[in-house]
Amino acid sequence: MQRQSRFSGAPAARRLRLLAVASCAALIVACTGPAAVAPAARHAAPAERAEQLARAGDHAGSAAAYEEAGAAGDTASRAAALTAAAREWLRVPAVDEAVRVDAALAALPEIDPRSTAGIARALTGADVALAAHQPERALARLRALGDPPPAGSEAEVLLARGRAQLALGRGLDGVRTLVAREQYVPAPQLADEQRRLWVALRDAAAHGAVLTAPRGTDALLTGWLELARIATQSQRNPRAARAQLADWVKRYPSHPANGPLIATMQTDSSPPTELPARIALLLPLSGRLSDAGETLRDGLLAAYYQQDAASRPDIRIYDAATDADAVYRRALADGAVFVVGPLGKENVQAVARIADGSVPVLALNFLPDGDRAPPRFYQFALAPEDEARQVAERLLAEGRRAGVALVPSGEWGTRVLAAFSAALVAGGGTVVASRTFTPGTTDFSDILVGLLGFDESQRRYHAVTAIVGPLQFTPRRRDDLQFAFVAGQPLEGRQMRSALKFQYAGDLATYAISSVYEPNPIGNQDMDGVAFPDMPWLIADDPATGDLRTSVQQLWPNSARPRSRLFAMGFDSWRLVAALKDPRGFGSEPLQGLSGRLSVDAAGRVRRSLDWAVITTDGVARPLAPPAGTP
Repeated sequence: MQRQSRFSGAPAARRLRLLAVASCAALIVACTGPAAVAPAARHAAPAERAEQLARAGDHAGSAAAYEEAGAAGDTASRAAALTAAAREWLRVPAVDEAVRVDAALAALPEIDPRSTAGIARALTGADVALAAHQPERALARLRALGDPPPAGSEAEVLLARGRAQLALGRGLDGVRTLVAREQYVPAPQLADEQRRLWVALRDAAAHGAVLTAPRGTDALLTGWLELARIATQSQRNPRAARAQLADWVKRYPSHPANGPLIATMQTDSSPPTELPARIALLLPLSGRLSDAGETLRDGLLAAYYQQDAASRPDIRIYDAATDADAVYRRALADGAVFVVGPLGKENVQAVARIADGSVPVLALNFLPDGDRAPPRFYQFALAPEDEARQVAERLLAEGRRAGVALVPSGEWGTRVLAAFSAALVAGGGTVVASRTFTPGTTDFSDILVGLLGFDESQRRYHAVTAIVGPLQFTPRRRDDLQFAFVAGQPLEGRQMRSALKFQYAGDLATYAISSVYEPNPIGNQDMDGVAFPDMPWLIADDPATGDLRTSVQQLWPNSARPRSRLFAMGFDSWRLVAALKDPRGFGSEPLQGLSGRLSVDAAGRVRRSLDWAVITTDGVARPLAPPAGTP
């Protein structure tokens, strides 16, 4: 299902639909002369029927009728009917159908973009592009209207422009546009519009929009941007966010948000006090997974001590390296009303077989595909397949549809490649070629020669020189490649990237999953140009996350655990306990965690939407704007 903006504003959308309908009706009856009247009469009935169906709530039927009306006639009447059809498809919502109609509309001859029909056509095209996660295309459609927009259309045009800018991660531009829009909003509606601005900005911030204001930006815009950062951080580190919010109130006393909106944020930034009375933590504290278990434990306890002392529940920690089902029964006998763990996949299956839903469980691994989870049995894992899918989604959003993949041999690499390929193909892309390598490989030259098509170039060279003699030769890779996708450990990632440069493919866009990255600038210097998704704990540069990193490092000064992904997973496990304690399950808003933006699907699996980074020449991972139109 497509995510719809909460900033769209029903009155504006209704006015736009009526504008398209009016344009359609006017153009159908405005023609003169016998040659024009007959087609107009033939197409009046479908347009009238379309409007009746729209009023009755049958938007799919209305869209089909408008398409029928737009199948013939002069350019203006066809454009008006197809504009109305696309608008109705968006109201279904059926984005693919709206895109199809918009493509047909774009194929018609141009009309005056600043006319009534031209404005409706551009605004509808922009809304279709936004619904299809193509904000750059939306901005292109709006540019035809000029700046300033035509009189009377300012509010709708600036709304669409601001939404597109925020979807592209351009926080300052989006806020500037939406603040400018307020002058065209009636005074009684201004408070509601400011609330909508806030919701749109908060959503953009949650999806990684750039919220840094350059020096000299006025206080109104800077205040909105800072407030959005604080809202995003409040779920990652509520205690720090509360202090930042109090500081914001002092520094922006006359800001329009300093009122009911701030009061709501202050309430939201207070962590829930009604936590389960006793929580059992089942982790492997001995055996081969003990290091992972201890890191998860430390992360959860770091979050636990963020809780006000008076509201901390009783927490009991059990070694569940073996016999997890027996340990689970013992925890329930000890009075646990919420269980976190176990970790190993076999142990998760063992607990799932006996759990009956009377006590919620947050398992720290996924059940195998095909295993049905019992009621209130949630699963949280750092699955590389989820990251591979997000890489594929970004490539498709950027228009990169053909490329190669290089993954380690074995079950892990097979799963990563399968997830990546399936997501890419589902979006219309293709993996032109793929190769596997033995884990621990340090020389990728021969593998890349075949993968990138250099062997064909060399064969052509040898064939020509056999006829004409020696020639100057520079190997060329196949010219249909738009990306290279790689997976592996940090050392393997560095060697792969170096080999790509050596093989004259350093300019090929390279994407990876987070396993290739470690927070060590010296070790990452050969990885420049590699883009990858990762959790905020490792790559976010916001103050709240930075403060939390500092505080936990002080608690564990001689340990590398606090900078690990499992530590962040443990921290977020505690946050999920509060979110999942209700039998109705997770709320509609993602949880802004250290390990990503967290939501729960119908099967009870916690899904992570990650931040993006690109490694620069100094080996540092710099934040990368989210892919265009991230939902």
